[in-house]
Amino acid sequence: MKYKKEGEQLKRFMALLTLISVIAILTACSSEPSLELTNKKVEIIDDKERLGSMILQQGDKAGTEAEYTALYYTFSIKNTGNRTIGNVNEPLKAKIEPNEKLVTVSEEVMGFNIFNTEEYSETGLGHGENAEGILKPNTEGKFTLNYLLGINIETDEVLFVPSNEQLEKLEDIALDATLIVMLGDKEIARFDLSEKK
Repeated sequence: MKYKKEGEQLKRFMALLTLISVIAILTACSSEPSLELTNKKVEIIDDKERLGSMILQQGDKAGTEAEYTALYYTFSIKNTGNRTIGNVNEPLKAKIEPNEKLVTVSEEVMGFNIFNTEEYSETGLGHGENAEGILKPNTEGKFTLNYLLGINIETDEVLFVPSNEQLEKLEDIALDATLIVMLGDKEIARFDLSEKK
């Protein structure tokens, strides 16, 4: 009789332990942000509205307005969870992690890896981003990233834009990369951009 009672207690204890484990797992899963990449687009643009322009400062072209050309990514990301992701102190951000082949083409076309911000020094160029910093449940946000490739006027101040053939080569492989979504400084999601939808 004593053994039967102990067996029942052990069964109850194991059932309770299983229940606690399941609750712990569900809680851990629900605390992870639920993000879905719903749209991706990459293009080479020379759109003054989106990229701005610069006024040359030196030589016989001083005072001339020059327009930028850029590799321009647009992403739509949806919060499929039931809680808001991001806040004023820790906004959502996105960055591109290029695969080796994309780095090689970037270095071939531009002379440096455009995805490594430190390599932009002394080129007169730069990069930019615009992110939906806060995503409420069941809403979609737009994220853009741009990497300047040159201007449309030859000068010593800034790199001249590569040829159309070179730009097409870069654009063709631009999705050979991973999109990383950050919450403040913490990585919370990764999307393989080379995957076909």
